[in-house]
Amino acid sequence: MTKYKLQIFETNRLDGCMSQAKKFYPSNYTEQEIKDKLQEVKEKIGKKYHFNGNHILQPQQKEIEKTLDYPDGKYIRITKEKLTQEDYWYLKFPCDILLIGKDLPNVVIGHRMADCPVIIAEDIKHQVVAVSHCGAVQINREVPRYTIEALIKEIKSNPQDIHVYIGSCIKKESYQYDRYPHWATNHNIWKDCITKKENTYYIDLVKAIKKQLQEKQIPAQNITESPYDTYTSKDYYSHTEEVKKPNCNIGQNFVGCFYKALEE
Repeated sequence: MTKYKLQIFETNRLDGCMSQAKKFYPSNYTEQEIKDKLQEVKEKIGKKYHFNGNHILQPQQKEIEKTLDYPDGKYIRITKEKLTQEDYWYLKFPCDILLIGKDLPNVVIGHRMADCPVIIAEDIKHQVVAVSHCGAVQINREVPRYTIEALIKEIKSNPQDIHVYIGSCIKKESYQYDRYPHWATNHNIWKDCITKKENTYYIDLVKAIKKQLQEKQIPAQNITESPYDTYTSKDYYSHTEEVKKPNCNIGQNFVGCFYKALEE
């Protein structure tokens, strides 16, 4: 019987921009030139991690795709029948959370990011994984909690069997506001996660995520956090750096995962 293992990876500036947004490319680039450049990066990543660069999926989240609307916490489980195009990047899945199992090896699910955490939650017993993009707005509407609930609802996961990876993101020391952030309306979520020192507010996204995970009974030892601060690391694209340093190299990273067969 073939055995599988979840492979988690992150891209950064060294790999290239994982986005089609026009602002990340020279102003004279056509849509086709942007698409071709992105394809080069996808193929490079696929070769690096041993999967087909056309087999990358991500959810279309309503805060990012402004025309979308759906109930908070909506999830979609990827099945073979849903893979209807040669290049999965252009498939549309309007939801907060994507799920995939070991029955679809080498198919990547993940999300673009440039400061926001992406969380990857795997039921290691059933070998089904859930991925969600959890920036401040998504944390505020409890997408981390919904991510765990998606596994519980879909495959009756036991929280003790769920392991969570919190991807590279902007850390508390770097995420600063000069006033209490307007998006922080869920005060229970942000209690002790937004702190004021002198005239500066510091936002701890990772702590706010862990708070929701622990409320869903995910053991602390099952939670792994990337040590990289996207703002201070020279390797990662950072939206905050883009705002503060207009001449910096801008783009988006990608955090993803896939099941790979283990060699016998």
